[in-house]
Amino acid sequence: MNACRKIHPGDVRVGRSLSNASNLSLSPSELNDHIMEMINARQAATKCDAVCRGNPITDAGKRKQMIKMLSVVLIPVLVITGMTANTFAIAVGNYISSSNVRQLLVFSIELGALLRTIQFERDMSALYVSNIKPVTKDFLLQRYPDTDLAIQNLSNWPKGDDIISDMETPERFLSYLNEHRYQLDVHMPSVERELNFYSNIILVLLKWLYDSVSESSTGSVWKDVVAYQEIIVASELFGRERALGVSFYATGGFESREEYLLFIENQDRANVTFESARFYSQIAFDIYNAELAKNPNVSVRIEEFRNRIKANNFSRESASIQEAEMWFDNMTIYQGVLTRTQNALALTVDQSLAKESEEELKSVITICIVFGIILIVCPLIVFAVYNLTSEIQKYSISIANRTKALNKEKKRTDMLLYQLLPQSVAEMLKKGEQIDAEQYNESTMFFSDVVGFTSISAASSPLQVVDMLNSLYLCFDARIDLYDVYKVETIGDAYMVVSGVPKCNGRRHASEIATLAVDLLSHVKCLEVPHLPGIKLKIRIGIHSANKIQLSQSTRDMLLVIRGFEMEERQNDEIRKELMTSFPGTNGRTYWLNRVDGFQYKGGMEVNNSENEDDVTSTEKSGGLKSYFPH
Repeated sequence: MNACRKIHPGDVRVGRSLSNASNLSLSPSELNDHIMEMINARQAATKCDAVCRGNPITDAGKRKQMIKMLSVVLIPVLVITGMTANTFAIAVGNYISSSNVRQLLVFSIELGALLRTIQFERDMSALYVSNIKPVTKDFLLQRYPDTDLAIQNLSNWPKGDDIISDMETPERFLSYLNEHRYQLDVHMPSVERELNFYSNIILVLLKWLYDSVSESSTGSVWKDVVAYQEIIVASELFGRERALGVSFYATGGFESREEYLLFIENQDRANVTFESARFYSQIAFDIYNAELAKNPNVSVRIEEFRNRIKANNFSRESASIQEAEMWFDNMTIYQGVLTRTQNALALTVDQSLAKESEEELKSVITICIVFGIILIVCPLIVFAVYNLTSEIQKYSISIANRTKALNKEKKRTDMLLYQLLPQSVAEMLKKGEQIDAEQYNESTMFFSDVVGFTSISAASSPLQVVDMLNSLYLCFDARIDLYDVYKVETIGDAYMVVSGVPKCNGRRHASEIATLAVDLLSHVKCLEVPHLPGIKLKIRIGIHSANKIQLSQSTRDMLLVIRGFEMEERQNDEIRKELMTSFPGTNGRTYWLNRVDGFQYKGGMEVNNSENEDDVTSTEKSGGLKSYFPH
């Protein structure tokens, strides 16, 4: 038995009427969980739940969702931007490379022109020193201006640590050449020395040519560029051959066997180098054949001259300037073929590079436009996503608030519905299921009221009466949750409870109600009238389990007048005496209602009101019950 204490309405925190209301106040996270449950959004937990889900109600959840939404947009945008920037860089690099190759190609053409003029000057200088005459001097002097002009026409002068001091600048190079020219008549060098002087200069120029254009910097046209370089080298080797041949015919033979071997070596190297050029570029081969077709006999004449030189049967008496000029002219014609082949190949390569540069420039412009659009659109997209996410979050909060209010109203509606109907029946009604009436063969009813309620109410204000009943019923509600009973209703101070209805529990309903009655009686003894200190609350309890209908005297008299009702008097003197004591002025007689004419009993059963089935535990409120409770 619990210790007695004074209970006020505010002290009682349990009870079916108010306990559910305490659950209406939810935290944001709890509200979020309820919302997701209501929309059936809860799924089996996965490893990415912590990353993919967030609470849209809290500030941290808002930031997390904002970061996720912006990441979804920014990551593809950054990837596209990076890819575009990379493509842009590649296109710009290709365009710059093509432009550089074109510039280097122009420089190589200028360098090739300088090589030819120096070759001509070398040949005429070799001719002069081998046969000093006014005519050969005139040939040589005619070449000097061409060489000087070719030097001045170079658009770029190479720089570097490996440049010899005499060729660091165009001015120093011209000074170096002029010094050699002025001393030519003074020192009178040999043909071999003169050839070596110019050949050393040509070797430096060839090195410049190789350094200016490399395979790595020429892209798709590198083979044509290599062929172009090989043609220039072959032209230089043919130039040496021409110079040695001029000396041979002008002097009537070679001065030494070394000159003869040098001639043979240059001829072989020239042929191999030219064949290499034709191997690298089919274009070069086609251009060469087309140019050579314009001078079909030059190769035959050159071969005849070569065979005479190889025979080496000449003597000083057979020296002939005319033969030297004829050899020089034929070799010059052949070198002209090589020069035109070289220039045509350079033009073809330049056109190919120009086309590539144009395409790369278009790509650069297109990518710039796309990149510019991306730079303009991306911030707009991010801003739009940010605003959209903010609006969605605001809308989510609004929905959450409305859902919270709806949830409160739903709980209140459910509470009211559960007070009117059994919970199982209410749930079936909410689901729209059909509910059939049921007959319960037996159950036990509990009735109680407050002793002296009328007098207490007369001495109290309406609010005081409400507070008193609220404290009482909160106590009752807290206790009945511990038993297998169902609260039917409360009317004023009357409290009605049933067991065995709507959930059948065998014959345990009587013990459940009886135990509940004792429990409530013991707890009520601890309660006082809140506004009347010292006055204990007292209740009267009635329990009944027989499946009978009991009538009062007045109801029986009315039914006799109406007719069609079969009734019999209840034979119980103790009940009669108690009723006469409790209700003065009455005879205490009660009657059983057995049957009604024309009424079809469910299951073919009729009410059997034999006295031996009466099982009255308390007589304060008693009577029969035949009830139809839906479930």
